[in-house]
Amino acid sequence: MKRVTRTHFITGTGTGSGKTTLTALLLDHLRAQGEIVIAVKPVCTGPRDDVQLLQSLQPGALSDDEMNPFHYQNPVTPLVASRRRLKKEHIVNAIRQREGECDRLLVEGAGGLRVPLAAGVAWDEVVKTLKCDVVLAAQNRLGVLNEVNLTLDRLKSIGAKKVFVVLSECCPPSRRDPSAASNERVLAEFWPKTLFFRLPYLGSNLGTPRKIRAARKKNKKTLARLVSLL
Repeated sequence: MKRVTRTHFITGTGTGSGKTTLTALLLDHLRAQGEIVIAVKPVCTGPRDDVQLLQSLQPGALSDDEMNPFHYQNPVTPLVASRRRLKKEHIVNAIRQREGECDRLLVEGAGGLRVPLAAGVAWDEVVKTLKCDVVLAAQNRLGVLNEVNLTLDRLKSIGAKKVFVVLSECCPPSRRDPSAASNERVLAEFWPKTLFFRLPYLGSNLGTPRKIRAARKKNKKTLARLVSLL
C-alpha cells in the first residue's frame, strides 16, 4: 500500500537565511525519532554542498540526482541557469515522485519564495500547487521584519494554511544587533496566528553530520515542538 506522505516546504527570506541548516536539523530529528523521512532539494545552482550535507544524513535513501534532479553549475537564479528550460511542472512532478516513499517529505527550496524558476514562476507557485505547509527560515537581525512580512504576505495571498517561522540567531550574543531582542515580538503583533520558533547561534560552520547532530541534540525540545505541529 502506498504511504500517505506529509510534505513540508522549507523556504527562507533569501540566500543564506539558514534553510539548509533547518532542513538538516528537521531531517536528523525526525529520523532519530524513527520516522521514515526523505529530504529533497529539487533545484540547486552552483556547488552541491547543501545537497551533500542532506544526503549525508539520509545515506542510501536517494541518489544525488533523485534528491536534486535539477542542478546547474552556474550560481545564478534557476531561470537564468536553466536557460529558461525549467518548468513548474518539472519541479512539481519531481517532488510528487518522492511522495509515497516516506512518511514525511522535506522539500528545501533554493533562495527565497519569489526566486524566479521559470518564466513567470517562483517557489510560491510550486507551494500553491502542492498545497503543503511551509516552514520559513529567517535570521534574527536588522532587516528581518521586512523580509518576513513580505514572505508571509505572499504565502497568505496564495492560501497557504500552515506556516511556521524559525528565527535563528546569526551571531554570538556579544555581537547581536539591538533589533534581535524585539524582532519576534514585533512580528507576532503583525501575525498573531503564526507560530514563531527560536534557534540560538549554532556556529559558523554546520556542514557536517556530526555538527548537525550535536546542534539537534541541544535544540531537541524546540524541534520536537515544531514537528509535532507540522
